[in-house]
Amino acid sequence: MIPLTRPYFSSKKVNSISSAVKDILLSGNLMMGKWTNKFEKAFAKKLNKKYALTTNTCTTALQISLMFYKVKGYDVLVPSGSFQTNISTIKWAGAKPILVDMNPKTLSFCLNDLKKKITSKTKAIVWIHVTGVISYEYKKIVKFAKDNNLYLIEDCAHAHGSSIDNIQAGNIGDVGCFSFYPSKVMTTGTGGMLVTDDEKLAEYTMQMRLLGRNTRGSGVVLEGNDWFMDEIRACIGYYQLLDLNKHIKKRCSIANTYDKAFKNKKAITLIKTPKGSVNSYYQYTIILDKKINRDQLVLKLKKKYNIMTKRIWLPTHQEYIFRKLSFNRNSLLKTEETFNSSLCLPIFYNLTKNSQKKVIKAILKETSN
Repeated sequence: MIPLTRPYFSSKKVNSISSAVKDILLSGNLMMGKWTNKFEKAFAKKLNKKYALTTNTCTTALQISLMFYKVKGYDVLVPSGSFQTNISTIKWAGAKPILVDMNPKTLSFCLNDLKKKITSKTKAIVWIHVTGVISYEYKKIVKFAKDNNLYLIEDCAHAHGSSIDNIQAGNIGDVGCFSFYPSKVMTTGTGGMLVTDDEKLAEYTMQMRLLGRNTRGSGVVLEGNDWFMDEIRACIGYYQLLDLNKHIKKRCSIANTYDKAFKNKKAITLIKTPKGSVNSYYQYTIILDKKINRDQLVLKLKKKYNIMTKRIWLPTHQEYIFRKLSFNRNSLLKTEETFNSSLCLPIFYNLTKNSQKKVIKAILKETSN
């Protein structure tokens, strides 16, 4: 079976991590130690940010950001073409999620719908770089946020190493939140990172992730949680970060192979990476012709060809737990159409040339009938 994704560790990195983990266990210090410090400093340097702070998940980083910006009682704009945790974190922070439709060409906000959904109660925007591509309309999104005094929170869970016009994901908004879930471009098993230049947000994050403890003295100053990343995961993350550029280069090479094979095929529309940008290709996604039954195709690719594929996601407004949210479905039809026609193909560091050829051959055969 050719999997959809698979984490990669070179033999050299496995040996380095194994040795370091042994030292961590023997040291007796399993949290907030030298590896957390090394990982955070390296990540901050990579993104040219003042602060990079580890958390137990990207979800936590998002929630901390929303709580810091005091969104409770306000509205937060969020793509319906996002993930359920983007909606949940807004609700947990005491705010109301306002779902925004998608531009199928960018997998990001439909700017017209974004403008329609703002009200006097809107306080922030959660912006997701879906599949790793950054919208070529990013300047307009930033301007919209600034013109309306809205906090702009980047969910960069898919976008490690992505950039546009030499601006890295995590540097476009007020704060960037990254995920190190097993399927991501780089992984720690699970975990997250919050990046910012805001000293107050950094201090708030350090307090919230460690049970609300005072970072400048004794006692508890906030109602926090044990949202920190342990030393073992920080160690893994540090070594994964060292290989990030190499991993991105390989993913881009695979994506280029797919692009050449599927270019100008009637039943397939490609998601184009804007000029002057780098796409992490967390997922390589094609948009299928409406005549193709995507679910049947996913099943056939699995059973007949031993190839795993999937849609990007179910639009969040169609998730069972969010169906009671107040929204106008007719204003979210582009999201439905795009996601319901999406197909993600296998892409990961050690996907062989032979496997790439098998995927291409199967897709072309099954979409040309």
